[in-house]
Amino acid sequence: MEKKYNKQGIIGSVIFHVLVLLLLIFFGLKVLPQEEEGILVNLGNVQTGLGPVEPPKASQKPTPVEPKKTTPPPAPKEKATPKTEESVKTQDFDEAPEVKSAEQKKKEEEDRIKKQLEAEARKKQLEEERKIQEEADRKAKAEAEAKRQAELEKQRQLEEERKKREEEQRIKDEARNKVGSAFGKSNSDSSSEGDAGGSGNQGYVTGDPNSKNRSGSGLGDSGNGFSLDGRSLVGTLPQPNYGIQEQGIIVVQVTVSKYGQVVSAEYQLKGSTSQNSTLIKAAIDAAKKAKFNSDANASAFQKGTITYTFELN
Repeated sequence: MEKKYNKQGIIGSVIFHVLVLLLLIFFGLKVLPQEEEGILVNLGNVQTGLGPVEPPKASQKPTPVEPKKTTPPPAPKEKATPKTEESVKTQDFDEAPEVKSAEQKKKEEEDRIKKQLEAEARKKQLEEERKIQEEADRKAKAEAEAKRQAELEKQRQLEEERKKREEEQRIKDEARNKVGSAFGKSNSDSSSEGDAGGSGNQGYVTGDPNSKNRSGSGLGDSGNGFSLDGRSLVGTLPQPNYGIQEQGIIVVQVTVSKYGQVVSAEYQLKGSTSQNSTLIKAAIDAAKKAKFNSDANASAFQKGTITYTFELN
């Protein structure tokens, strides 16, 4: 029985709360209206007016609180109308300068295009002139180079001919010297040569027929002699300076200028019987000091030989 009353009580309580909730939803929960927000506007009855003081109104009684809350009156709207008119007038007045400016811009654009075309034409002309000048310079350089090469080739051929003649003459001189040594006489037709008196060829059997030194052991004081076609020795042949006990023949090939100076000297294997470095150096140093007669008609450079014979002391 008690459970039955409890069940009814729970059902009745639920129904009551549901009814209360429905009443609150339909009648009790309402959103309060919000007042509009904005800027207070000065009280008036027309859109135009003039003066800083608000005139009294008979039909309205302003409350003392409202004037305190009002903001300063904004600028009268009628002032905007003159500004618009002034702006329009100013715009009408500036129409002519705008047209003039457009014409001026058009003229400036035409002038700019004209100057640009003239500059491009001038640039093109300068480029053509530069190419023409470069072509002329190239041809001039090519002609000068061809002329220089031709001159070098001519000099080379002359030098080769000169060397060829010198080599042929050297071979002839060596052949004559060998024949003269074999028969104990010089290359001339004379059957006697010397300064000691008597007949015969004064000298040494291993000497050089062109040497004028007739004392010593063969080719001079330490053994010397030279072979240079058409040229004669000035003074005596310089003697080599050496301090070793060695013997042998050293042939030095010399190059002599037309003024008689030895411009170069080098060891010649042909005809030499020794390869001792001390004897070779002594012979080359002595050969460089030799002096020959000057001959203006001779070649610029003439080759010959100087022979030194070294004997044991």
